[in-house]
Amino acid sequence: MADLSWLRVGGAVDLLFQPAHMADISTFMRAVPDDVNVMPIGVCSNLIVRDGGIRGAVIRLGRGFNGFEVMANGCVRVGASALDAQIAKKAAEAGFDLTFLRTIPGAIGGAIRMNAGCYGHYLADVFVSATAVRRDGKVVTLKPQDMDFAYRHTGLPPDLVIVQAVLSPPKGEPAALEAKMAAALEMRAKSQPVKERSCGSTFRNPAGFSTYSGY
Repeated sequence: MADLSWLRVGGAVDLLFQPAHMADISTFMRAVPDDVNVMPIGVCSNLIVRDGGIRGAVIRLGRGFNGFEVMANGCVRVGASALDAQIAKKAAEAGFDLTFLRTIPGAIGGAIRMNAGCYGHYLADVFVSATAVRRDGKVVTLKPQDMDFAYRHTGLPPDLVIVQAVLSPPKGEPAALEAKMAAALEMRAKSQPVKERSCGSTFRNPAGFSTYSGY
């Protein structure tokens, strides 16, 4: 797991599965015995894997799940393996404000699962729906009422594999959004070791919400 981990640590996993498309995930989930744990991972930016590794099966989505698409209804569709920072930049270029994702290490799937956010903005604020694969292999659509969003929390089962999401971010001028992201990066550089391999802000805010909303 060290080669896949953000911090480059971790022992072996019993089984690593990297699907090419959603049908692969459904087939795999139906085939895995019930007594084998299934754990979806992203880039492991908020996960430290022990030297003893992981017992069970790990699912890691690859490039086939990192898309970005502007939809006809004014929403954007994003793949679960896409990096938060890359989605923030692509959205800004298209005139959508997902700038709060720019400084968050990790991928969209993890951002959905933990309701990632910063500067007073959260994934839940722009979430419309997500496509996911259950342990029985069934593909489901999750709506906000299915998520149990809270600060750094959702109520999703740990073995549910998020594949993609539809988000409805506010509009903005690309140049202004670029400037907003640059300001956020500058502020982060003043408080975090950005030139080192860092997980970003490691601990939950004791207040239970982001206490800074301006940048």
